Amino acid sequence: MRVTEHVHSLLLHFEIEMPGGARIPCFVPAYVIDTERLTLVDTGVKSSADVIFRYIESLGRRPEDIDLVIHTHGHFDHIGDMRAKNTSGSVKVEGVLEEGVKIDLGGGAGIEVLHTPGHSPGSVSLFMPGEGALFCGDVLPEPGVLPIYEDVRQTLESLDKLRALRGAEILLSKLSDQIWRGENVAGHIDAGEAYLRRIDALVRRAGAEIGEGATVKDIGARVFSELGLPGAGLIPIVLTSIAAHLALKPALESTPG
Repeated sequence: MRVTEHVHSLLLHFEIEMPGGARIPCFVPAYVIDTERLTLVDTGVKSSADVIFRYIESLGRRPEDIDLVIHTHGHFDHIGDMRAKNTSGSVKVEGVLEEGVKIDLGGGAGIEVLHTPGHSPGSVSLFMPGEGALFCGDVLPEPGVLPIYEDVRQTLESLDKLRALRGAEILLSKLSDQIWRGENVAGHIDAGEAYLRRIDALVRRAGAEIGEGATVKDIGARVFSELGLPGAGLIPIVLTSIAAHLALKPALESTPG
């Protein structure tokens, strides 16, 4: 789907199989930036390359034209198919993205890098000023979606950074299958923060109600019940998020501010 003149979004579907056999349907977007330097932002899960290649060919380009691949962070659903770099072996990392780095995509287009940790320590967001497009990776919690972040305070600080960014007219969040535009950009960032704060309040209430001896999984199950999330979603990376709330002192306020 074309998002702006040069930015395209592809929704890649996959499943996570649990030890008990349950299968959790998931998705992750990948983005194609069609400028002089054909660029991919994240490469999806293993086996995603064929979908990406077909889309690139629909634009009149070839997979071999891919000049640059940028990863917002290192989780498997973002770096899973490096065939997008035409390789079946190890991939050479050509550079590490840090706060303030600017990447020239040719033809006057460019990307600015923001360090936005919280979901993971090295997570970055990308901003294309010429398109008004903000790629925020997985740093923005999505209401109704499994909570996945390693550091609560860092996540809040990163959301403040995104909210303060001027010129962001389009929000491309890796945890959402929607594109947020105009005033809805700030509104959705606020909604993500409110969701994180609600989870924090639920974690603390569950811990107090269950009492001494409560495990992270016990608390997570109570929180998931309150949120209407499937119990099968209490996978290790999600339990890390619950533990991050338990480690947080003092507690967050329940609403932004």
